[in-house]
Amino acid sequence: MGMSGFWAVGALADEDVAELAPRAVPAIEATAARALAVGAWKRWERDVAHGDGAVPVWRPDGYNTEEALHLYGLVNDSAFDAMDSTWELHVMEWWDRFDDSVDPYITSVRKGNPVAALFHGLGPVRAAALPGWAGDAVFTSAEVRRLLPAVEGVLALTGAERDRVVARIDDWLCDEEPEELLDGPLRVWRDTAKAGAGLLASRIWF
Repeated sequence: MGMSGFWAVGALADEDVAELAPRAVPAIEATAARALAVGAWKRWERDVAHGDGAVPVWRPDGYNTEEALHLYGLVNDSAFDAMDSTWELHVMEWWDRFDDSVDPYITSVRKGNPVAALFHGLGPVRAAALPGWAGDAVFTSAEVRRLLPAVEGVLALTGAERDRVVARIDDWLCDEEPEELLDGPLRVWRDTAKAGAGLLASRIWF
């Protein structure tokens, strides 16, 4: 059986954030600041500039293009996945701490990465405006309230732009629910802000 890429976005009490953040936030920031990550993001921007706002996903023979594989590799570099694989931090134990007042968003893609599909749909400009790195983030309740407008600016799309982003996500996923990758995380951010809670977003292989 192949592994699946899981992505979870849920609310955490501020006291849990205070316990998790000193370990997770530096790891997320270090992952984003790596020279390989910075260079890979610039290449994604160049690849997108040659296309119609997104990289080509499929070759004529049905395999992924080099550009799509590059984006996949870029977004697949997860601090939580690295910490989980080396037994430094077991992220699913933190999923068990999600605040019951907010229904978390948890999705999986067999042999795939849901955040890569989301980034493909959004493109590098919008993806760069999402707080955190490649689907990983830990924020206090105050930070959630402060950052919510930026998240809404990225995910709360309407009209032709939403249709275009959803179509690109669908092209990447093929057999999932593309709208949920926009609507699910956005709902959690909004509900978490209303609940006055902190937030954990994390992606791992399982």
